[in-house]
Amino acid sequence: MSDDHGHRVLAPGTIRFCPLCGAPLAPEAVPPDQREQQVCTRCRFVFYLNPKVVAATLPVRDGTVLLTRRSISPGRGLWTFPGGFVDYGEAVTDAAVRETLEETGLEVDLTGLHNVYSYPGAPVIVVYTARVVGGTLTPCAENDALEWVAPEAIPWDRLAFPSTREALREWVAARGRMPGG
Repeated sequence: MSDDHGHRVLAPGTIRFCPLCGAPLAPEAVPPDQREQQVCTRCRFVFYLNPKVVAATLPVRDGTVLLTRRSISPGRGLWTFPGGFVDYGEAVTDAAVRETLEETGLEVDLTGLHNVYSYPGAPVIVVYTARVVGGTLTPCAENDALEWVAPEAIPWDRLAFPSTREALREWVAARGRMPGG
């Protein structure tokens, strides 16, 4: 099986059994808005599928931003910034710092909320600006390259996700430089 899990997607059409009692799920209109949800046929548990949350950083140093080239799908071979899923029970800010350390070897302090990105059928992406306070720049199993990139050198045609493009355009615009793509 590939690392993108191929056909295995958690979606309303793929969840079949109640996570609490194991009975089959069935689509039903659920009050108060009557939107269709998967409901347990035995215990009546409503299996709401909510988007996952991704925490990310734009590490900035001397007018450059740190980008990572993904070695996994989705986006294998394309560039983005450090980030990943927020674990259950973890604060989004803590996840942003943890993911940056895991993916780059760098310890960061968050300097502000950059923006929040939301797309149908995708995770909610919370992006913070950050400054490096320690560590050693080191790639991990999820990326094969790390580069400090000036605004004029951002590889606009090789960015992994819509949120990557939007966040970098906003970061560049905030510095008074127009992006090249």
